Amino acid sequence: TLQEARAQVEQEEFALQQEEARLLNLIALSKQASELEERKARAEALLPPLPKENTLLTGMQDLGVESKTDLLEVSFGERIPQQGYDEMPLNLTFEGRYHGLLKLLDNLQNWQRNVRIDEVKIGEGEEGYPQVKADLTAAAFYQQQREEAQQ
Repeated sequence: TLQEARAQVEQEEFALQQEEARLLNLIALSKQASELEERKARAEALLPPLPKENTLLTGMQDLGVESKTDLLEVSFGERIPQQGYDEMPLNLTFEGRYHGLLKLLDNLQNWQRNVRIDEVKIGEGEEGYPQVKADLTAAAFYQQQREEAQQ
C-alpha cells in the first residue's frame, strides 16, 4: 500500500541520515588523525614504554653540548615502581661554567623526556673556578611493562 511505501521511504531516509552523520564524523576523525598521532608521539617521548637508558644518556650528552658543559659521570639507581609508571633514579655530574650549567638545567626542564631534578650540588670544577661542577640527583620515568600495570 501507499502508506507502507511511505513508511519504508521514511525509514530509509532516516537510515541514510544516520549514515551521513556517521560518515561526517569519520571524516572529522580522519582529519584529526595526524594531530592525535603527534600527541601520542609526544606523550611516548615524555614517558617512553621502555627505560631507554642509551637514548637518555645520548640526550643528556647532547644537552651538555648545547649548554657547553661536559657530562662526566652517570649512575643509575634502583628502579622505583609507581602507579602506572616506573621511576629511574640517576645521578649526573656535569662540569662547565656557571651560566652553562644554568642553561643545562633550563634545557632539562624543557626537554622532550620527563626528568625530575631532586637536588643540585655545585662545587669547584677540576681546573678550579670559573669551572664549576654540578652533581644532579634526578629521576627519569617510563611506562610499566609488568602485567599488573596493563590491567
